Amino acid sequence: MRKKAVIFDMDGLMFDTETLGYQAQRELAEELALPIAFDFDYYLKQVGRSDKDVMPELASDFGDAELAERFLRKMKKRQTDIASEQGLPIKKGLHDLLAFLKAEGVVCVVASSSRRREVCFYLELADISQYFRYQVCGDEVSFAKPDPEIFLSAWKPLGIPKEDCLILEDSLNGVRAAFDAGIEVIMIPDLIVPDDEAKAKTTAVLPDLHAVMDWLKEK
Repeated sequence: MRKKAVIFDMDGLMFDTETLGYQAQRELAEELALPIAFDFDYYLKQVGRSDKDVMPELASDFGDAELAERFLRKMKKRQTDIASEQGLPIKKGLHDLLAFLKAEGVVCVVASSSRRREVCFYLELADISQYFRYQVCGDEVSFAKPDPEIFLSAWKPLGIPKEDCLILEDSLNGVRAAFDAGIEVIMIPDLIVPDDEAKAKTTAVLPDLHAVMDWLKEK
């Protein structure tokens, strides 16, 4: 296998946290009596973006920056509570892929738009922290995806040529960031249906992480 490192997104790629996030936001939208029609399409606009990136739009839509900040803060807590109480939905093939990469000596890192606190919580809850050399998180970079900064920050410490690295993403913004970073990317769609742009900027669009393992075995 020619790849020496794999950079993983987290939300929607390793875990079905997008569904948890939508559940948490729907509950809070009612609890806080938000002045908007909160539905799934509205939630989709946030997918693959950092809190810092989403905040100005929420503040504008709510007409209240403090309410937007409180909403996001409460949503993160509600989401982790749901994961703790109901279990964390792990994406098909994750454990098998990580075990395969470890056996092959492939370095794995995380590049997630979520804050470090959430990233560490979910990795520990899923008991997979040991598979990753390090994480680069959304609160540690200046620019959110689709800016390539987070992937370049994840790649640089590896000391490995870009052509020997692979990024796994589920969102269009993540695919854009990977493409602009100049690193090969595979999309495993979650909530976002791949369009022509996604197909043009990816090496492959695959149904799940098991398929990624099969793809790597053929290389």
